[in-house]
Amino acid sequence: MSTTAVTREASGPLAQGAAAAAHAPLDEGTKVWSEKVGGPGRVVPAVKFRSLEAGAKLLSPKNRILLRTIAERKPQSVTALAAMTGRAEQNLLRTLNKLAAAGIIRMHRGDGRARKPVLAVRKIHVEIDLLKGWAG
Repeated sequence: MSTTAVTREASGPLAQGAAAAAHAPLDEGTKVWSEKVGGPGRVVPAVKFRSLEAGAKLLSPKNRILLRTIAERKPQSVTALAAMTGRAEQNLLRTLNKLAAAGIIRMHRGDGRARKPVLAVRKIHVEIDLLKGWAG
């Protein structure tokens, strides 16, 4: 059984129009929460996105494959993950830092100076109340 925690409910005016809403900060009618990896009693990290578009971009198909690789193959370093995925290490590290800043992965210390990516959440949920925040 997994635990679900609401980790962010942003406030602010609801952006007008679909294009503006995609780039707008999360509004008061939008909630983002996550389900942790592991059993009950583990801390659920906050998952944070600047906007729905930023979250969708960060969770692209290519990055979801990367996250699955981290979960299933448990690389011991960024170098090992780069070899597993065929991605350039510098570009991979940039992506991993964005995923860590969002709370989707954690970067642990590995052997020596190595940094080890670890999946922090199993699922991310976005709930949009289409009626909340509208004055009209």
